Amino acid sequence: MNPPWNGAPDIDDDPSLERPKPLLVSLHFLRTALLRRLWVCVLCAVLGLLGAGAFMLAFPPAHAAKSSLVLTYDPQVGSTLAMATNVSLFETRTFASRTTSRLGLTVPPDVFLNTLTVEPVGAELVLLTLTAPNDAEAVRRLNALTAVYLEFRAEQLGLQSKVVVDGLRQRIDELQTDVAALSTRLEKLSASTTPASASKRSDLIAQRAYIQGRIDALQQSVEDATLRNAAVVSSSRVLDAPAAEPGRADRTFALGLASGLIGGVVLGCGTVLFFAITSDKLRRRSDVASALGVAIPISVGRITPLPKMWLWLPPVHARHRRREDERQRLAHAIEDELLRPHGRSRLAVAGIDNADEVGFAVAEAAKSLADRGCSITILDLTARGSRVLRVAPSATESLDAPTVLRPRGVPALAHRAADLLPLGHWDSGENTPSPELREFTLVLAELEPAVGADFLTAWTDRVMVVVTAGRSSVEKIRSVGDQVRAAGLELRFGALVRTERSDESIGTLKRERPAALQPLREDGPPTEGRFEVR
Repeated sequence: MNPPWNGAPDIDDDPSLERPKPLLVSLHFLRTALLRRLWVCVLCAVLGLLGAGAFMLAFPPAHAAKSSLVLTYDPQVGSTLAMATNVSLFETRTFASRTTSRLGLTVPPDVFLNTLTVEPVGAELVLLTLTAPNDAEAVRRLNALTAVYLEFRAEQLGLQSKVVVDGLRQRIDELQTDVAALSTRLEKLSASTTPASASKRSDLIAQRAYIQGRIDALQQSVEDATLRNAAVVSSSRVLDAPAAEPGRADRTFALGLASGLIGGVVLGCGTVLFFAITSDKLRRRSDVASALGVAIPISVGRITPLPKMWLWLPPVHARHRRREDERQRLAHAIEDELLRPHGRSRLAVAGIDNADEVGFAVAEAAKSLADRGCSITILDLTARGSRVLRVAPSATESLDAPTVLRPRGVPALAHRAADLLPLGHWDSGENTPSPELREFTLVLAELEPAVGADFLTAWTDRVMVVVTAGRSSVEKIRSVGDQVRAAGLELRFGALVRTERSDESIGTLKRERPAALQPLREDGPPTEGRFEVR
């Protein structure tokens, strides 16, 4: 009887299914990413600084002059209302037009007003700031502006006082007309001596005296209004003469440059961190070893030689020497694996997205073996042909030099020696004799998941995979390793090129720790120096 089915199997119970590793972003990861692409951050900072400098040169910062005015007001008017009126006068087009006309400027009034800043700092004190192309022009414009404003304000206050005075005087004229009419009636009643006439004369005299009192009060109001207006106008003055604000343009220019520099740094660092966090490219030895499924015992820096035209520079020459040392380290690992005892004298050095770079190490290894008297053949099975092997000497030129062979057609379809031709003989026709493989054979190949690794079985049974840090994705490296094993090839080990200085990981696979060594006990007491594994 079959056991009851309780549903789909738990994923955790299936060891063949591998969970994806979580993306861990730490401060060390961010620091390493920034140090790795420090030149990008520096370049963005320089571009931001240059961009800010170009902008400041195209639109230079304005120079400024400052001045302060004391603007008194009528005590009968509130200070808040009076100050609001004073500030509003600065914003009128009439005032701006008069100022630009006196200065001889052709700019529109609205544009000129944009260069003026009015700041009330008290009940009667106003601070003015005016910008201009230079300090002298700023002082000149502000001098004219303060003079025009005091005149314009005095004019507006005079018009306002004139309206009040004219109204009072009109009322005085009307009252004086009433007084004249009362005086005429009194003259007519002065000839009559009746008691009624005397009573009417008394009333008319009282009315005339009342009206005359109002006339006197109105005349006093006219004098007060005139005096108050004169006092307000005469006491309003320039407290601080216009003076240039020192260092304003320099501070603005420095702030602009600093803003461009900071913006460039932020843009560069943000771009670097964004691509570092979202990238699936592997850089650390331990990650590459885990994805490839084989140990990475050898890791080197850059191995590509620098152009000879720059070697006369000491820093470039020193860097060239370091790359040469790193290339020899990788070539030495290739030599040791090729000459390994009890192994077939053929080795495939396969690169992932780095065929040209790996070609330098293969050529260095072949040259070193040839100098030691070994007979070497190099099979270039890369898709486009390694550029470093194109200039390598062929066996037809020197018996001691390595022979470089290339397939007649597609490298993945070459399965025998008849499919190969020495370099420089590709156009010799079909009658070219088939070359013979020498004692040792180095196969330079590039592996792609779309092509597979089956074509290498015709030439070797051992493969060494070389990965460049930060160039290939984890999925691609894992697929290449699986394809090499599926083809029946022995994946000996891997190598990492362009290893970062901050990478302190070990390129070995995680295995169980070896059992502890315990003393080997026999029938008697333990003997010194004999152990057993438990």
